[in-house]
Amino acid sequence: MVSRSQAKLIRKLKSRKRREQELAFLVEGVRLVEELLSADWDVEFAVTAPVLSETPRGQQLIKAVDEKGWTRAEVSDGELKELADTETPQGILAVAHRPLHRLAEFEPPARAALLVFDRVADPGNLGTLLRAAEALGVAWTVALPGTVDPWNPKAARASAGSLFRLPVSQESWPEVVTWLREREFTIFCADSSGDPVGRIGDPPGRFALVLGNEPSGLSEEVRHEGDWLVAVPLPGGMDSLNVAIAGALLLDRLLAGPAA
Repeated sequence: MVSRSQAKLIRKLKSRKRREQELAFLVEGVRLVEELLSADWDVEFAVTAPVLSETPRGQQLIKAVDEKGWTRAEVSDGELKELADTETPQGILAVAHRPLHRLAEFEPPARAALLVFDRVADPGNLGTLLRAAEALGVAWTVALPGTVDPWNPKAARASAGSLFRLPVSQESWPEVVTWLREREFTIFCADSSGDPVGRIGDPPGRFALVLGNEPSGLSEEVRHEGDWLVAVPLPGGMDSLNVAIAGALLLDRLLAGPAA
């Protein structure tokens, strides 16, 4: 049975302000909790419901949670639905502690890529970009002020576990651009009016790709400091792409080198 204090904390963590105060966030769903287990993060507790034990995968997850030594409360399917962030919960959620990363901690190698979010507003887009960034080899990500909370439950689900492995720091643009300049990073800013980027033969050793707000694009402060405005070539005639798709395509072109 979930305690009153546990239920209260779960409800609090649906608010960004509370997530920041508690330094914790919600992890919901079978796959995401599996990823959380693999990442070996500090977990406050888990909550499970009978629907989880209806499949072998769910039964295995319960066993893994118990073997890990997490505190686990059992509730009815209806009670979990009241606590969960999703419409059709999969029978498990967890409360995990979130780290406080700072870009100053990161010592970049000779070749390193960063992804910077400038007021990206949609949590699904941000989570998808984290997933693409990890897959393509980005070393660090930064959320500038005005960006949706990376620890938003929807962002966490869309990241498919990348949030647990790829560092995300929340910092101001002056701090970020100073850090980038001191370490000789090239700053690419995604913009529909930028230079179309194909796969390049000699990717820059260190670079940051900055992605702007979905409807309004980059802030003037960021645009002013960028070295190069870049865009995805669109030979099919569309005038723009979803920021998650555009960001993934640009990362692929900047990181992958020339096509075979």
